[in-house]
Formats: sequence, structure tokens, C-alpha cells
Amino acid sequence: MSKDPKYRVALIGGGRAGPSRAHAFDVHPLCSVVAVADTDPENLELTSRRFGAAAYSTWDEMFANERLDIVLPILPVRPNADAVVAAAEAGVKAIFCEKPLTASLVDADRMVAACASAGIPLGAGVMVSSHPDYRRAYGLASGGTLGRVHRINLFGSNNQGGCHGLNLTRKFAARAAVEQVIGRVSEDPHSDHEHPYDGASTGFGNVGGWVRFANGVEAFLGVEETSLSCIEVIGTRGMILNRNNTGLGLQLRLAPEEQERPGLADMERVEAGFEKELNTDRGYDEHGWIDPGDVMRAIVDDFIRVLEEGGELEITTGDDLRHALEIAIALRESHRRGQVPVTLPLEDRSLTMYPQQTRWHYKKTIMGREAYMAQLAQQKREG
Repeated sequence: MSKDPKYRVALIGGGRAGPSRAHAFDVHPLCSVVAVADTDPENLELTSRRFGAAAYSTWDEMFANERLDIVLPILPVRPNADAVVAAAEAGVKAIFCEKPLTASLVDADRMVAACASAGIPLGAGVMVSSHPDYRRAYGLASGGTLGRVHRINLFGSNNQGGCHGLNLTRKFAARAAVEQVIGRVSEDPHSDHEHPYDGASTGFGNVGGWVRFANGVEAFLGVEETSLSCIEVIGTRGMILNRNNTGLGLQLRLAPEEQERPGLADMERVEAGFEKELNTDRGYDEHGWIDPGDVMRAIVDDFIRVLEEGGELEITTGDDLRHALEIAIALRESHRRGQVPVTLPLEDRSLTMYPQQTRWHYKKTIMGREAYMAQLAQQKREG
């Protein structure tokens, strides 16, 4: 770790996921974790000691006492919006938070607005959508390799506010504005909850339907449970597909250039240098930390590129997850209104879609201290 880093990094939330995310920044030669904030004294003591960082019981206290460049709110979703906005108002240079972004559109709007108004890049979520393979695939789709992209087929539950499948769909549609959706959920369309909790007796279940983007791309989203978690991006000259929306294994298929009006049967697999699968055998590094993984390393590198060179983040951003959440809510709204077309942007920004209980609430309370601390211990080998 650098004793005089160019970028001073702070972690908000020293729990199960936070230390691993912070370590990925800490090992970058331009970064060092200098502060940790957590309302749980046990997590705070352990994580701040592991990093040799200053410990604070609130983020307000931390912002008042530290000069910070990069802040990582790695929290249950419930306080996520307040933490991101507080970091933006503290004048930091970059923010990375976890997924889902938040539950309500009004909170998503204020998170994105707080960062955009201050010129602060906001990245969100350790997801395969940020992997270099996917970022290259978005470029192939938008750059004409597939011809004109006209259809996207998506199979998956689209839970967690659509941060996996709906986010991927929008990116492959060149982040075009959504004009209209017709949606359906698999369970209760009038529930705000992914699964029943906090007094909710039902959940909305899986989310799907039809989405039309302003550039003419149409997306068809399966609702029923299947063994597939698949995306197909279909153009007039080729297609990109993956059989696992949360993993690697992208394929590029193209039709012969001389083929007129090619069909899917004419498209043959072309080597595009995509990796077959994520490296899940992460192991521990020389300092005893568990390896943060390829996706998290790509996220760190992209942040540093933007801070050093300027430009926009290529990884999944807070704005990406805001749009994914809005699409998911709009699909549910369509079902609520009798599966009628719903136009975006949604006017009612108070609409809310709660993720599963273990995302919204503090996992130590749900899992129990023993199981939680056992997972936290796995982040770093002591001694």
C-alpha cells in the first residue's frame, strides 16, 4: 500500500462484501484505503484494522475529518441512496456502490443527480456487464458488426430491479431511450416486494414482457421460470448470444457477406476472443486477502482511467441501474393496469420495487452473527 497515495479511498460498510471491494482499490498503485465507516462496532474494528485505516462510526464523521477521493458505499440497499448523496456532497472525485442501486425511482434520481451535478462518476454493482468482454460486445452491437440490431431475446427472472438482464438488454440496445413497454409479472402485480417481507404477504415474482426502444430495437423478455438464463442480440447480419446472463461465454455469429437476406441458420460462429467463463478459483494473495476477481479489477481500472484521463465510465453506472429499475417498474405497472402499454419515462417517481430481503436489510441480522462473521473472516487470512 502506498503511504502517500494519489487517491485516498474510503469504505462505508465493513461487512461481507465491503473489504473485498476496497481491497481491489487498495492494491492499485495509485490508491490506498485510508478510512472505514460502519455503525457496527465489530465490523468496524476488524475491517479498519485489516487496512490500517482510520475508523469512524458514521460517514458524516468520516467526511468531516478526512480528505477523500474515492468512496465505496458497500451497504444493504436501504441506506444506499443516502450514503451516495452524502459522499457526493462531501466533494469526492468518484463513487462506487453495490447493486441493486435502490428501491424507488425518486431515490435513484437523486443519487444520479447528486453525482452528475458535481461531475462525479458513479459506478454500481460487481456484475458481468462490466467485464471487458461485454464492453467489447456492446461496441460490436452498436458499431454495425451485426448489421442493424432489431431484436433482443432475454430469458431470466429480472429480479433485483433488473440489474442483470434488463441492464444488459438496454446496453445492447445502445442505451437508447425506452418508448413503451407491455409487461407481466409471475405473481402479484400489486406487490412492491420481490419476495414477501416487512408486512408484504405476497411478492411480484419474475418480471418480463415487451420493450420498445427509441432506435427501433424490440426486446422480448420471458416471464416463466426456465432452465435458461440467456440473452440473444439479433441483427440483420449477425448475432451475439450468451447462455448465462451472470457469467461469461459470449458468442459472435455472422452470416457470409455475400449472403442476401440471411436468416439465423446462415449465421456461423466467429472467433471474437471472448473468454469462456469467469475465473472462480480466486484464492488468496501474498497479503492474505481473497482475490477480488476479474470483474472488480476491471471496475477499478476503469475508474482510474477516468480519473487520470477523463471521459465516461465504461462499466455499469448508477444511471444504468436507474434505467433498469425504471424498466422493471414500468413492466410491473403495465400488469397492474391490465397489461396495457406504458410509456416511459414514468411520471410517478415515487414508485418502488423492493429487492429481496437479504439485499434490502442488514445480512448480519438476517443470517445471525456466527454465520455472518464466518463469511467476513474468509475475506482475509489472519496472521
